[in-house]
Parts: sequence; C-alpha cells; structure tokens
Amino acid sequence: MDKSEMAEYTLTVEEASQALGVSKSRVRQHVMRGRLVGIKRAGAWFFKPEAVKNFQHKPQGRPRKQ
Repeated sequence: MDKSEMAEYTLTVEEASQALGVSKSRVRQHVMRGRLVGIKRAGAWFFKPEAVKNFQHKPQGRPRKQ
C-alpha cells in the first residue's frame, strides 16, 4: 500500500464509532472479524469514510420473536 492509498484512511476508531452509533470496542470487533476494513498505523486504526458509510451492521444471533 503506497502513501496515496494510506491517505484515504482518515477516520479514527472514535470517529467511526460515532458515525456508526456503536462503541469503540464494537468497531474494533468488526475489524477483527473482517466486517469493517481498516489499517493500523502507529498503533491506531484508521478507516476510509466510504467504508464506514457503506458498513451494514448485522446483529448477531437469531432474530427476536415478534
């Protein structure tokens, strides 16, 4: 990955969590499970704004009874 590609990753974990309406630890869980793509620089995760915008949160487990 070259510098121009890395420059596209501008959102921090905190910013991504606010945009998605979830906790910072939940954002990290999505990264670890491969549901949200990011890169780690200097010990911190960064995300493309498009990736966060297009992320579809899928609740785990079986559906609730209606």
